[in-house]
Amino acid sequence: MFDRFLAAGVFALMTLSLPARAEPIEVRVGKIIYVVDPATLKIDAQDEQYGLIPLLKPVGEGGETSVTKADGAWMWSTREGQQVRLTTDGDALKISVTGKTGTQWRWSMATASDGTWIVPDGEGMAFDVNDPFWRSTYSRNRCFGGTTTLSFPAWSYLSRTKTVTYALDDGFQSKLCLEDINGLQANLSHEFVEGGETVDILVHLGQPDPLAPAHFYRDYLKRHGRLQTFADKKVPDLDRLFGAPHAYVWGDGRDLVFLDELKALGIHKLVISYDQDPKTGKYLVQPAYLKKAHALGYLAGPYDAFDNGQPDAMADMPAAMWGPDLYPSGCLRDAKGAIVPGFANRGCQMSSQAIANHSGGFVPAKRYADHIEAGASQVFIDVDAFGTFYDDFSPDHRMTKAQDRNNRLARMGMGIKTFGLVQGSENVTAWSSGVTHYTHGTGQAHMIAVWPILNDTRFKGYWPPERPPIYFGHFTPTPEEARGLFGPADRLPLFEAVYHDDVVAVDRWEFGLTRVMGAEKSRYARALLYGIPTMWNLDRRELKTYGAWLKAAHDDFQAVHGVSAPVALTQFEWLSDNRLVQRVQFADGRTVTANFGDSVWKDLQPNCVRVSGSDNRDTIFCPPKLPAE
Repeated sequence: MFDRFLAAGVFALMTLSLPARAEPIEVRVGKIIYVVDPATLKIDAQDEQYGLIPLLKPVGEGGETSVTKADGAWMWSTREGQQVRLTTDGDALKISVTGKTGTQWRWSMATASDGTWIVPDGEGMAFDVNDPFWRSTYSRNRCFGGTTTLSFPAWSYLSRTKTVTYALDDGFQSKLCLEDINGLQANLSHEFVEGGETVDILVHLGQPDPLAPAHFYRDYLKRHGRLQTFADKKVPDLDRLFGAPHAYVWGDGRDLVFLDELKALGIHKLVISYDQDPKTGKYLVQPAYLKKAHALGYLAGPYDAFDNGQPDAMADMPAAMWGPDLYPSGCLRDAKGAIVPGFANRGCQMSSQAIANHSGGFVPAKRYADHIEAGASQVFIDVDAFGTFYDDFSPDHRMTKAQDRNNRLARMGMGIKTFGLVQGSENVTAWSSGVTHYTHGTGQAHMIAVWPILNDTRFKGYWPPERPPIYFGHFTPTPEEARGLFGPADRLPLFEAVYHDDVVAVDRWEFGLTRVMGAEKSRYARALLYGIPTMWNLDRRELKTYGAWLKAAHDDFQAVHGVSAPVALTQFEWLSDNRLVQRVQFADGRTVTANFGDSVWKDLQPNCVRVSGSDNRDTIFCPPKLPAE
């Protein structure tokens, strides 16, 4: 009897000392109550109008949890050892999860049975949950990197009655993934690494808005003092960027007479870039060309890159030459000590830490100085802004991914702050927007449609170097490829809604305006609707063939958007059920309406745009006829 009594007492004492399963936490923000289960991290919202709204699914099975509260925040540990902090930020719920380096975290959004995922996949996409095309595209789990293909780390689920927005403070080492599981479903994953031990997730419930993630993220940046504009990155020739088409010049496009022909055509503003090799190039941009281009009002400067290293005698581009002091000693090494191959297995991937440590001086600084001395007013730095970061295991220049990111920010920032150049890079996203003025690539959307095309034999190649077919050849896509690359009903100006007054976004250089057959006119209209300048690859022959198109794109863009620093893009609407008639509004009161359909809409012809200013006067702009028409 006594033994049974003693055992029962001990059991009761043990039971009282164990942590109990915590009650759900209710956080009121305005009229919304967010309900969080600490044991599973399941999150719902209770709305007075729409009732219970699932937001995030449980993570694991849960268990006993001990929650503490202090200074308006709730804190606890998960069964897996992550530390969780729950609070609010503005009118959003904020969940911070800290994990052990080398582990991963995955969280699924609530199941979507209909509606649309709004994702800043490059410029921006609208993925309908039940669209067979997108269900097929995402038949397996496919992800958007938080610093790579996501142009900023926020996305939304849009229904007819509400928008649920999910955002990250920083997309570093995070991914948003879509997969068809009875419709498109979304999940978030994060890799805990040095410098990325904590992921901050924000959830916001709002009214239906196709620009919801952009509006939320821009407001978040503003509230935290991180929103920049062109005024924060002023350099002497920056005004030349605004309203200018972008062009890569090839072959005799690098002759002075080409500049004369541009002037005769009436091209007053142009951003000229060139990628040339003095060892093999028949036509080279010389200081006299840069001087004349500047006198004509153009921005002009070279392509450069700091990511690839090759033996000087065998390098296929000057940017890959680092001299014996840095190559091959400056190559990245993986965890096994092997050299990491460069892009397309060319040479090696250079370590940004090795370049930063170089005892002979900072090589990027010398390159910037050389460009200035030659007369360049702008420079395009390939790869650096793309957002892929590396660990370097070389004992001579050990580096984490976080250090790699900081190194890239420092050397890109030098081009603007120290050398006063107008600077662009490849696929600029949120993390690199503060050290760039323009981006080649972010103006495009749905990047997983791009990569297969670039490796397709129909996309030609790089020979001859004076007129590479990959830039000048025409490409006819299949209907599926056309929709994936440029389908207007699926696209949104999300990047513009955050960064239109901070970064000029353009399409990739492989996709000049007239390159993709059948898409020329709709892309012309999209450029005017979004305020995205057009991309060109030019020589004298191309200028003769498409000069009328270049002139029209130059003139119409400036008539619609002006030649001063862009203002914020504030609103977007679909005006037709098929989403092919769209309207955008800007902060100065201008509205631009585009008809991407095949029939006339309220007197607006297909692929034409109507601009309404503050004076309530309407002007219509349409693409010119193609040379073959």
